[in-house]
Amino acid sequence: MKPYYYSPNHSQRAALAALSLLLFPTFFPSLFGPLGRASPSIFSEWNAPKPRHLHLLEAALSTQSSIEHQIKVWAPLGNQGWKHCPEEPKSASSKPKGSNGYIQVFLDGGLNQQKMGICDAVAVAKILNATLVLPHLEVNPVWQDSSSFEEIFDVDHFLDVLRDEVSIVKELPSEFSWSSREYYATGIRPTRIKTAPVHAPAEWYLENVLPTMQSYGIAAISPFSHRLSFDNMPESIQRLRCKVNFQALAFVPHIRELGEALVNRLRNPPIRNQNTNSQEGTDDLDKQGAGKFVVLHLRFDKDMAAHSACDFGGGKAEKLALAKYRQVIWQGRVLKSHFTDEELRIQGRCPLTPEEIGLLLAALGFNNSTRLYLASHKVYGGEARISTLRRLFPLMEDKKSLTYAEERAKVEGKASLSAAVDYYVSMQSDIFISASPGNMHNALVCHRAYMNLKTIRPSMTVLSKLFLNKSMQWSEFQQAVLDGHKNRQGQIRLRKEKQSIYTYPAPDCMCQA
Repeated sequence: MKPYYYSPNHSQRAALAALSLLLFPTFFPSLFGPLGRASPSIFSEWNAPKPRHLHLLEAALSTQSSIEHQIKVWAPLGNQGWKHCPEEPKSASSKPKGSNGYIQVFLDGGLNQQKMGICDAVAVAKILNATLVLPHLEVNPVWQDSSSFEEIFDVDHFLDVLRDEVSIVKELPSEFSWSSREYYATGIRPTRIKTAPVHAPAEWYLENVLPTMQSYGIAAISPFSHRLSFDNMPESIQRLRCKVNFQALAFVPHIRELGEALVNRLRNPPIRNQNTNSQEGTDDLDKQGAGKFVVLHLRFDKDMAAHSACDFGGGKAEKLALAKYRQVIWQGRVLKSHFTDEELRIQGRCPLTPEEIGLLLAALGFNNSTRLYLASHKVYGGEARISTLRRLFPLMEDKKSLTYAEERAKVEGKASLSAAVDYYVSMQSDIFISASPGNMHNALVCHRAYMNLKTIRPSMTVLSKLFLNKSMQWSEFQQAVLDGHKNRQGQIRLRKEKQSIYTYPAPDCMCQA
């Protein structure tokens, strides 16, 4: 008797193929899952994304920006009628004698969210007449950086700047040594305050935290991020938050030294071989940006790409990888995934890709002689994703291209320290631009507005509509970009009710000239 071999028909083979596709991520999760929340999956990189705006790209590469555009784009901001407020005389300081007890805060988030929390912690200590213990920085689940306050910020400088404002100690005295992060993680503790509402008023702390502190001598607030209101605060408290943000929070020396080395190398690059046949007009264009540089904060990590639910041109493989990632991380709770890509783009809810931010910069007047510093964590899609940006700006640099490994040793693999270096370089740049909103974007928009430095804020709604128009010519695209960003280059915007003092420094942190 001949052995029987099973031979599936066409419909059965199709069903088996579909089942295999569904089960493939289960048996090979590394191909679809994140290699790290800011890294691309292996599967998504099998198909390198192609330029999505090829006609604009080709035009940008072949069009020379005018000297007029160059002069305008590099021109610093003029006087806007706002200045730093004069420092109050030391004798007028309102630091009270004595203390109602110790206050601890535990701060989550990345570097810039933690900076906001530190400013609020000092303000709450002032409200409560409490002694602040140096804030504890939690390990961020995204970046996995365990760097402490002392490893990021210059503690002695912090204490010196605030010595006439608030009582601050580096650590608790021995009788309170039990009040630690581990202590609060192992049970319900009467000294822990975990009910602080988001944007709580000063009165809430006086009514709910002060009694605990007076009873036990200490109160620990966790969670604490975004737990202090921006409105209806005494002017003195607002000014104190500004003082912490702009004066007290200086980075440790080795971060400043590495940042300064990067700035010097960006401003004074090695002399390139000059083409003796180069035209005089090209030389004049290059001179406009000589010794200057732009910092681009390219926020295009896997978290953002997946959570946006937008299509970034990586094909079916990328769509499948991002859908799987959304399911793993957010269990399908991404409401934006119910909209089409076009609907999301019309609403301005899709982050700009490296290609799109490159086209924006080219339209504003930057050219292939512009020195561009890339401040970012790992870009989703790797080098393949940023290759178009590099074609437009071949002088693009980052920490790795400008420094030796031994120079980066203290910050390598530490996301918060690396972000601190990028923050320092961003504050020294002639122009800063961020590809999409976020804590780093907001912090630098705020700090640079305070210092009256040029900062370009991309209009997501304007750009989304332009990029959806596949028939638009370069000259029309460029004019629309220039018109849409005329008032988005560092002009002072007054803070409105409920808006953050850490994004809008006027009028709370500044005085009219």
